[in-house]
Amino acid sequence: MFRSQHLSYKYALVAYLFFGLQGVVASGGAIELVFPDIALPISYSNGRAFHLNISMFWPLIGMIGAIYFFFCQEAGREIYSFRLIDLNFWLLTGTVGLILGSLLLGFNEGREYLEAIWPLKLAIAASVLLLGYNLVRTYLLSGVPRGRATLISILAGSFTLIIFYVPNILSYSHPTVDEITKFLVVHLWEEMSLELIGTGVLSALLIKVTGAERRVVETAIYLEITFAALAGILATGHHYYWIGVPAIWLWIGGIFSAMQVLPVLLLLYTAVKSAKFSKFSSLSYRDKITTALVGCSMFYHISGAGFLGLFMAYPPLNRFVHGTYITSAHSHFALFGVFGFLVLAICFYMLFTEVLLTPKMYRWCWIALLALNSGLLTMGLGLLLAGGLQAYCWRVIGLSIGDTNQLIRPYLFIRMFGGLIYSGGSILLTFIVVKSIWSKLRVLFHKNGKIAKLTGDDLNNTQKLLHCLVQKEKEAELLLIRIKYLSDRLRR
Repeated sequence: MFRSQHLSYKYALVAYLFFGLQGVVASGGAIELVFPDIALPISYSNGRAFHLNISMFWPLIGMIGAIYFFFCQEAGREIYSFRLIDLNFWLLTGTVGLILGSLLLGFNEGREYLEAIWPLKLAIAASVLLLGYNLVRTYLLSGVPRGRATLISILAGSFTLIIFYVPNILSYSHPTVDEITKFLVVHLWEEMSLELIGTGVLSALLIKVTGAERRVVETAIYLEITFAALAGILATGHHYYWIGVPAIWLWIGGIFSAMQVLPVLLLLYTAVKSAKFSKFSSLSYRDKITTALVGCSMFYHISGAGFLGLFMAYPPLNRFVHGTYITSAHSHFALFGVFGFLVLAICFYMLFTEVLLTPKMYRWCWIALLALNSGLLTMGLGLLLAGGLQAYCWRVIGLSIGDTNQLIRPYLFIRMFGGLIYSGGSILLTFIVVKSIWSKLRVLFHKNGKIAKLTGDDLNNTQKLLHCLVQKEKEAELLLIRIKYLSDRLRR
């Protein structure tokens, strides 16, 4: 195992901690929507800014950890600089902590998803630049083929993280220019940068866990890169129409949004076709949970992000549903449903590489997964019903905003109920992770530490082998007793 992979564990742990915190804060916001007069210690506007930013940054932290973990594996060598891995972690985690704390205190620039003050944005940009530099130096020194698709996909996604974020360090006086620049992060980080990184990382994970054929998977990766570059940028046009650009952008966005369903279907088909699913029953506890989380990500990618996004982007419908709770349902399915589950899967795989997941914790993991999915689906259903009624009453028959809000309030109760279930699942899964590695916490942050001499897979395989030997011993014992009985009979 590479030392770089050990250094990436702390990224995964912090991602889980922020993930658990997000569920708690989001539940408070859902309760305040239904009971606006309730006294909460955090104002709704500050809590909303906190929720939007943490939902964007915890997957980013986990994904950067996954980049370091799988990039050295695919490159066949250590990451160029261990010090830069650690520096990147402390800079990114410290900056995200300052951003979230400052937002709770009301230091807010007023740009949705980009509310942080500019010095903190500059620190985020510096962190992403450190990542890019470390990856390029590693790539140039590696001995594997330069065209290895997993490396190309991760590199392309990492560099677009920089390209799309840097213009947002500044604010712009013209509102249309400011909105277009904002969507470089809000939309293109998700639909292009994280898509490319996630494709490379997920492909490396599938090759490792399911035994998928590299040649077939890499063909799908190159097609995914092509689709992400074309559709990711131009599909954003269904937002541009609403910020003061020509109407043609609404149709450009609608047409290219339809293309965004194709790459994930292609990757799913490739994984199912080439993976050896007969091995699933023999997988370790860690790999079974990881595969289940990846399956959840694929489901929401196709349904919530893909087909629901395509429905919303169709121009004649977009004029009615844009900015309603239907948009909120889509954003929850697309951001957490797709990338949230994917980052949870990868971070779970990383953290339990050298720590054995016990059978008891394994069973609780399934309960947490059930709570996360049932909560997210219930929340999404409530938002879809509220958004459909909102679009009809407000934008079709012309009811006032006040009357419309009274009519949709019962559906916000469904959203709140789903949010509480989801929050319970997020807290439970975070507790399982923290409790399982608590005894190894000190060595987790030590640059020369080793959590265990054997990996979790080795321990699981050893456990299975010992169980098999015990069974064979019992069978041999019964056979010896039978032989002795027959010998006595013959002697008599």
